[in-house]
Amino acid sequence: MTLWYAALLSIIVAGVGAFLVLRLRFDLTGEIDRALRPASDQIAVDYGREGVPEFRDSASTVLKGERVAAQLLDPDGRVVLAFGDAVAGSPMIARSDLGTVLGGRGLVVTRELGPGRQEFRVVARSSDRGGLGRAIVVAQSLAPAERSVRYVVLLLLLALPAAILATAAGGWILARRALQPVQEMTTTARSIGLDRLDERVPEPRTRDEVAQLAETLNTMLARIQHGVQEQRRLVADASHELRTPLAAMRSELDVSLRVDRLSTAARDVLLSVREEVDRLSQTVAELLTLAAVDDASLGLRLERDDLAALAENVADELRPLAARRRVAIELDGEPVPIVVDRLRFAQAIRNVLENAIEFTAPDSSVRVTTTASGGTGRIVIEDHGPGVPEELRERIFDRFFRTDPSRTRATGGSGLGLAITREIVDAHGGRVRAQAAPRGAAFVIEVPRADRFPAAART
Repeated sequence: MTLWYAALLSIIVAGVGAFLVLRLRFDLTGEIDRALRPASDQIAVDYGREGVPEFRDSASTVLKGERVAAQLLDPDGRVVLAFGDAVAGSPMIARSDLGTVLGGRGLVVTRELGPGRQEFRVVARSSDRGGLGRAIVVAQSLAPAERSVRYVVLLLLLALPAAILATAAGGWILARRALQPVQEMTTTARSIGLDRLDERVPEPRTRDEVAQLAETLNTMLARIQHGVQEQRRLVADASHELRTPLAAMRSELDVSLRVDRLSTAARDVLLSVREEVDRLSQTVAELLTLAAVDDASLGLRLERDDLAALAENVADELRPLAARRRVAIELDGEPVPIVVDRLRFAQAIRNVLENAIEFTAPDSSVRVTTTASGGTGRIVIEDHGPGVPEELRERIFDRFFRTDPSRTRATGGSGLGLAITREIVDAHGGRVRAQAAPRGAAFVIEVPRADRFPAAART
């Protein structure tokens, strides 16, 4: 914006400077004209009364200035009398203008005269003595006016750039000071996320447009905060309300499957319904976990544990699922001491490992490796599935996101497992990411080791 301001200012100043130069030249030329006209009139009158001697005396009296000249021309254009500068030795007006002057019309022109072709201001008029028409021509050099114009141009060329730079610098400083509240609002607004909706942008102690903008932004943030809180409250309340009826449905289905005498078709229907109830119960549990994360009430109970042991326990839990998918789980690595909430962190590992089992090709394996790297404990889960495209390796951790929209409940989960994993790992001061693997995808979970765990971890 400062560059545009400086450019506009330069154009305006250049235009004003050009106007001043042209006006100065016009005024100086007009001043010379105002001196030459009465001088030519006086010389014509004196010549008409007294003749040749009075021509020279009158010219020497009335003509003042640098390189002044006067001459008397006959109708043929010859110089009859000359006075002053050497340029008066030759006709100072064109032959075509002589007839106009002798016809009684005055002439005021700028001509280039002399060997150096310097500009002169020339005034001519007619004079009559003894019935013979003559032309009185007087001239004065424009050199003083040109020197004044050049001097002013030089001053403008020296002063205007400095003035423009000073003005631009002052404008930049004033603009920065004026826009500093906007910069502070921008910085604050950029840092406000879903977990910091209680923050507000600073409001200047003014009553200008910037203060109105800050007030509007804070009002908008308040509305967003209220809407998000209402949404989170709805999800949490709905999830809590669904847990009891889902548990009751599961119990009734189990009792009916165990006690009632059912036909094969009816038993298949009830088994399918129980599977859907289990899936819905899992989704409700995941929603409750995310609601706890959003309310900062995850409630981590941190204790010392071993990453390899946690991975082994989770693998043992999921071996039946892996067996049904004809997938082998391979464990490798070393013990890594960490400080985590055992149940929550196991849930994070379980979500990733279950995802790997679901998308690994049958009759293949999922490899789980635990290692220590510097002050970090790392668990890598590699599968033999279709992999994750590079452009989606961040988005797969978004809530309800699936890499393939065609994945239904039979081929994909609710889209919350990896989102929950990221929230849990972030709460432990770690990070989770997806990367390419030789035959599929690899998910890497990193968490500080026991001796490096940050004291300010979220709880």
